[in-house]
Amino acid sequence: MIDTVEMKKRILATLEEAWADSANPLLNTIIDPTANPTEPITFENSLRELFLEGLIDVGMTSLPRGSEELAPDDALSEIGKLSAHYKFDSDEGIWLDSRNGGPPYGQTSEPEVVLTDAGKQRSFEIVDQLGHNWWRPKL
Repeated sequence: MIDTVEMKKRILATLEEAWADSANPLLNTIIDPTANPTEPITFENSLRELFLEGLIDVGMTSLPRGSEELAPDDALSEIGKLSAHYKFDSDEGIWLDSRNGGPPYGQTSEPEVVLTDAGKQRSFEIVDQLGHNWWRPKL
């Protein structure tokens, strides 16, 4: 099972190129989802630590409203809600945020993880040291 140290590296490395991503697809990118309930909990804890370390910001995003910044207390509150809303979809083999049903899709605001300047620097260091997607089997 992945721990927060490894998950934090994967989050930063994954964000290195785009600098931002919605939380739910980010979770499914940095792990091979197995339905183990500790996966979203570890993700939530990792995001909280990265936020408190000043490496990420958390905002909200939706199609009608675009990206919106959150105050620090609101960002921590949103991070704290993540694991309670993630449900494993066994047909798709991924974690889904139960708040984001549809259609229409993209209408409900969802948490977005954004690298800070310090996070960008750290993400470059991680990718330089470990490469992109080091945790994935080489084909």
